[in-house]
Amino acid sequence: MSTFDRISEKYREKSLVQQKAAAKLFDLLKIGGSDDIIDIACGPGHITNGLSKATNGKVTGIDISEGMIEQAQALYPEIEFRKIEAEDLDCNDMFDIAFCNSALQWFDDPDMALAAIFNSLKKTGKLGLACPATPSWSPWFGRIISKVTENREIKPTFSHWKNPWFHLPTENDYKLFFEKHGFVTIFIDIDHEQTDYSAEEAFNNSVKEEIKRQSRDGRIMVDFNRLYYIGRK
Repeated sequence: MSTFDRISEKYREKSLVQQKAAAKLFDLLKIGGSDDIIDIACGPGHITNGLSKATNGKVTGIDISEGMIEQAQALYPEIEFRKIEAEDLDCNDMFDIAFCNSALQWFDDPDMALAAIFNSLKKTGKLGLACPATPSWSPWFGRIISKVTENREIKPTFSHWKNPWFHLPTENDYKLFFEKHGFVTIFIDIDHEQTDYSAEEAFNNSVKEEIKRQSRDGRIMVDFNRLYYIGRK
């Protein structure tokens, strides 16, 4: 069972930062009324459902987590969902928009994933992507994680740990990365974002307890950098 399978039932109510990013990405894309859309790493489908209400076109959600897909299919049976990795995406020239929110950093092979997403788009189709950007860990997250990893039950797990996320050093490096895969950049920006976050919204109990210790009245201001990118095929 993957990490995302284990959190699938809680993801909708606790992924507040991701939902905020999705809303901004949605506005940037200017979705057309007949656009066919693929939601890459769709999770439990609530954002996919929002996309389906913006178009009369076909909307498909994909995710690597069986738990996420099962929940999405149960919640939104009228939408097509598939369990498949972005790297293995097997549809060509099918979509006007590829929507990819808070997922690029997790791809095992970002180059292969971007090539597959590019191929899935129709001529002049668009990619809308948002993801955490450098620096890898914001000050608040660094403080939380450094304390959590001192926990004697967790410390052995982190003894050989390294940041699993895919990151590039600068905005221009991201631009070159997307353009290497054929995209023409329409919009790119790295925003410094802040979100008021409750300890109860944490997925992990150790993280929740550390947030409580470092917070004021159980809340903490989450701040980090997020990339927003719109590119045309």
